[in-house]
Amino acid sequence: MEQLARNFIFLEMLFVNLVTMHNCCRKKYSVRRVISVLSIITGLILFLSFFLRGKFNLQYLHGYILILLGLIYFFPLKYLYRESAGKTLVIMIFSWTHTMAITYFCIQVATLFGLRYHFQMALLIQTLVYSFSTPLLIKFVRRRFFYILKNIPREMNKYLIMLSLAEFTTLTITIIYFSESAHLLLRLITVFSIALTAVISYHLIYIIVKNSKNINVLEHLAYTDDLTGISNRLALFLDCEKLILDNKPFSMIYMDLDNFKKVNDMYGHSFGDDYLKKFTEAARETLGNKGSIYRMSGDEFICLYRGDKIDLLLETFNEKIVKSFGIDKPFLGVSIGYAIFPQDASSVDDLIQKADNVMYKVKKQSKGNPVHY
Repeated sequence: MEQLARNFIFLEMLFVNLVTMHNCCRKKYSVRRVISVLSIITGLILFLSFFLRGKFNLQYLHGYILILLGLIYFFPLKYLYRESAGKTLVIMIFSWTHTMAITYFCIQVATLFGLRYHFQMALLIQTLVYSFSTPLLIKFVRRRFFYILKNIPREMNKYLIMLSLAEFTTLTITIIYFSESAHLLLRLITVFSIALTAVISYHLIYIIVKNSKNINVLEHLAYTDDLTGISNRLALFLDCEKLILDNKPFSMIYMDLDNFKKVNDMYGHSFGDDYLKKFTEAARETLGNKGSIYRMSGDEFICLYRGDKIDLLLETFNEKIVKSFGIDKPFLGVSIGYAIFPQDASSVDDLIQKADNVMYKVKKQSKGNPVHY
């Protein structure tokens, strides 16, 4: 009975891990297929464990062998669910840490209090603990852990995986090797402390990631024009300063829409908003990956262009503008002046002043073309 109870302890541990994974991962296949695949894998692993016991005349498999066999489930789990390999591994290790700590804790409690039918009582205690800890774990994963996995910066993701592996490895080594010579109560405190440290560390990561996302949202609001979705005046100064510090040649193109007040008066402010959006979209498509557009004020825009042949760029922009606006509500024109760094000026303010002056000269001399520069 003791051996049977021991087997059920580890089967229950496996069951809780698989249920946790199923509730915490995005589904790719039906429940029937998931159960079928996992049942086949479990059968193969059980056969392998019985083979190893018979081959080496073992009464039971050591903990490190069971852990290695359990890690085999990573491959079917990666196949059965839509999570990436990194996310699958992190969720799996998080769940395995939970079940390992609880199983070890329950076995040691049964030993500490000298309960009869040692493994049977450990199984009963484990079942009771799992019944309330597993729903809490799943709730934590769905509310906090998923938030971490979804929003953590890419450069931090590898450190999350490393942290999960380090905590899992520490718990494993503590359970298998370093706790045998220690007092039983000390073992319990040590394992409990490691598990608690894991929970606290993930909670701290959640707070860091959440604050980081809030900062990114505020940064986006601070540097983005809310109507057109392009960068604003503040972002222009930051980006332009960076180009100047890097000593990278670029052109500053100052654009001022002609007769924009007439657009609002004739067609209404709603059309005026669409007018601005069409204009910015045509400019973005023209610049491509060689530049950025910024909204300075209501009808004034600046582009930072890192390519050459600026006249050809503006001719292309003229074609884009004509295609973007219809005949019934045509585009009323834009005046453009530009300055080149470092030939024309070497500071942001001087470049803006130079481009602005050129633009006003162009506006006075415009000949009715959609784009004049």
